[in-house]
Amino acid sequence: MDRQVAFAFVCFLGLAPVLAHPQKLVSGDETRTKAEELVSKSSEKTNIWAPGGTPFFLLANVHLQSGGKSVDGVYAVAWASPTRFRRAFRFPDFTRTEVVVDDTLYRKQSSEAVPLLVWELDKLLGFLDHPKLEPEAKVKDIKTAQAEGVEVTCLHLERLWGDSKVCLNAATNELVSADTGSNARRLERLREHYRFSDYRPFQQKSVPWRLSFHGWDSQTVEVQVDKLIAAQSFPSDEFAPPSESKKSGFCREPKFEGAVKPSTGNTIPIGMGDIEVDMYFEVTPIGGVRYAQVVYSTAPLLNKEVLNWFVGTHFPIETCAGTPINYQTIIRFVTGH
Repeated sequence: MDRQVAFAFVCFLGLAPVLAHPQKLVSGDETRTKAEELVSKSSEKTNIWAPGGTPFFLLANVHLQSGGKSVDGVYAVAWASPTRFRRAFRFPDFTRTEVVVDDTLYRKQSSEAVPLLVWELDKLLGFLDHPKLEPEAKVKDIKTAQAEGVEVTCLHLERLWGDSKVCLNAATNELVSADTGSNARRLERLREHYRFSDYRPFQQKSVPWRLSFHGWDSQTVEVQVDKLIAAQSFPSDEFAPPSESKKSGFCREPKFEGAVKPSTGNTIPIGMGDIEVDMYFEVTPIGGVRYAQVVYSTAPLLNKEVLNWFVGTHFPIETCAGTPINYQTIIRFVTGH
């Protein structure tokens, strides 16, 4: 999986569908332990990428929608083990092929910048490869409720960039939803929503054949699995690195060093009251901004000023096996804070 996948479960847990009359299960010191147990059970139930799993081929159709524009593509995987697999993303305006062999990642893509919705697609797929809960994420509480006629168990997390929630099917431990928002003032329609449904059995596991993301009122990712079959063998060149691919280290848990350091201080100098902004960044190995995009703003006419403010900003450096790497991230903030 992509390096960002290792953080998908903990960095983008969020608000689930509206739930009626929730019942609190645990609180206090027991909450963290209970949450870790639930995450572990869900992973055991659904993670087909786990060590010792059955080798497989997967093919899925993908639909990306941004406002009035849409594009269709495919996502394909040939997986032999956690350290030997190939992934491919194919869209008319962006392609990527990744091959992992042992501790090395070979990647070839059509452009340096990764489109926002391709990144969201990668995160959506990454929810099926659950790591443990991030130590820095505070587990506020765990509750059960009814969601669309199904009893779910929801974990409420508190993070630096906003509260979030993930919901599991109480009977099967299958992931039902994961959602996030920046603060209580944000409208429900402007948050990031991830959904998982149509679970089907595969080699003692349970896999969702429908996955979706919806965020910021107009951005949508829909995934429909077309084929998932056990692999008896692979072609001899299946895991050969793509020609002209970039070689780097591969690790499950990249590390971050440093903090965001704006070039103009800690306050955005706009001076027009509080403006809520979600920004997508492509960060270079030295912590610079390669690409930036305002995803959502309560004052879109000031988007250019907001973008200019980030010129010269230094971001944390992400390292894999000690080597700095590119990464993508979304930052949420309110101007003047």
